[in-house]
Amino acid sequence: MSETDTTAVEELIGQITAGELNKAQGSFHNIIQDKMAGALEAQRIATAQAIFNTPEGLDDEEDEDEDDFDITDEEIEDIDEDEEILAELDDDEDTE
Repeated sequence: MSETDTTAVEELIGQITAGELNKAQGSFHNIIQDKMAGALEAQRIATAQAIFNTPEGLDDEEDEDEDDFDITDEEIEDIDEDEEILAELDDDEDTE
């Protein structure tokens, strides 16, 4: 527990023992709200790390995969031409 938490808890206890229950209720809610905000922030950080931090070596594998699919513009044009020829052949076979 941090010093601020200890002070807030001591204040809460003091309010309860003094019979200031309305103030104690407000203090209690503030303490709980601070605890929940801290836990939520910790969970946000953990979730962000799980999503955005890649394990070692994973980036290297992605780079290798990208290299396998490097196709030049000429190769793309050749593929398009081949597909056109195959489509013409299929049309010729269908008409026969």
